[in-house]
Amino acid sequence: MRKLAVALISVVALVHLSCSDASGPGNQANDRISITNNAGVLASRVTYMNDSIPIDTAGVGYPSAPAPLASASAGRSSTASQAGGFNLSLKAAVAPPSIGGQALQATSVSIVGNLAVVSYNMVGNPYLGGVDVIDITNRNQPVLRSEALFQNTDVSAVTTSGSNVYLAEATGDVGFASPAVFEVVELVGNQLVLTGNTRTGLSSFAATSVAFGSTRVYATSGDAGSLFMLNPATFAVTSSIPLSDARWVAVGGGQVAVVQGVPGTLTVYNESNMSLVGSWPFKGADIAQSKSQAELVGGKAFIAAGDSGVQVLNPATGAFLGQVPRPNPDSLGLSPSVVVTNAVAIDQDLMFISNGEAGVYLAQGSQAFSTSGTGLQTITMRGKLRFGNLQSVNHVAYSAGGPGNPGILMVAAGLGGLKIVQVN
Repeated sequence: MRKLAVALISVVALVHLSCSDASGPGNQANDRISITNNAGVLASRVTYMNDSIPIDTAGVGYPSAPAPLASASAGRSSTASQAGGFNLSLKAAVAPPSIGGQALQATSVSIVGNLAVVSYNMVGNPYLGGVDVIDITNRNQPVLRSEALFQNTDVSAVTTSGSNVYLAEATGDVGFASPAVFEVVELVGNQLVLTGNTRTGLSSFAATSVAFGSTRVYATSGDAGSLFMLNPATFAVTSSIPLSDARWVAVGGGQVAVVQGVPGTLTVYNESNMSLVGSWPFKGADIAQSKSQAELVGGKAFIAAGDSGVQVLNPATGAFLGQVPRPNPDSLGLSPSVVVTNAVAIDQDLMFISNGEAGVYLAQGSQAFSTSGTGLQTITMRGKLRFGNLQSVNHVAYSAGGPGNPGILMVAAGLGGLKIVQVN
């Protein structure tokens, strides 16, 4: 996570450039951030398609049925239409932005309503980052509405609340005591603006996640880092709790849960007063400087635990509820170092699992995860989604559809950019 600081760029005056939508805020830039709100320019990064995505149910790294979350079974069907009745189609691919000819990698996705916000950072030096805002109102043809590029700043994770986009970052800006930084960028409609832009310094070498609760904003930082509580109006840090290798913060069901690594630990607080519920060990998250994300759903914590797949705990008691193991790298012909479970997205009875270079895996519960409580249930591994030459998958986010409106899966595929998949 440590990077050399890059030279400071010269300060330029804030400028507003032309935009194809005269009613929008227009393109904007300052000495550090360049925002493009010109739909015509941004369209060049998006490729539309309508390609059916097979669900591979054989040769996906499970030589036998995966270990149970109660009792899991391997998908036995050979076609997508048979694999649980799913019909998946790749609707669009968004190429990653570049700065000075250096391509960025997609790191995380946040979906709120009809907007999806994507974060990007740079592999290696220097610090460079980006944020995309995608309008998914028309799920057959999502539109890239806004792009922000950051000099001297990596963006590792993103979440949104109302008109605020919250970013977990690492910066080479020597004006901060440590590289880890929290930043907020505002939205006007579906486009980013510089107005209201605020940065808050944290401790450690990189901020690793951000989340929004009922009364606070939360952020984590890794290595000798902490869980930070920020005022949602001023974005000042109001308090912090030292937590080593804090990788992800999730909020739900009146709880705030932090995933820690080396060793894997889930530390849980009451959201109302931040009193400690407990600190529970789990298998995995033992790869240094790695990503481990979590979701709180239906009284359960679903943890992406690196080389230990998805671990499921009761966040109130720490009780182990089961797992969906990582696929076997040897069976896939891949190095164990690139097959890591780094993200999981839960909705209804569906579980989308990000397994690094092994791709995205789809599992299905025997009942909705949000209503099954803390009891065990059968999880069926439906198979792997194939995208051709997909780069390492860093994050997944899913938004369920409604009547006449299909679900949509967003896949942050590293240097492969973003894949937008329609799920029927």
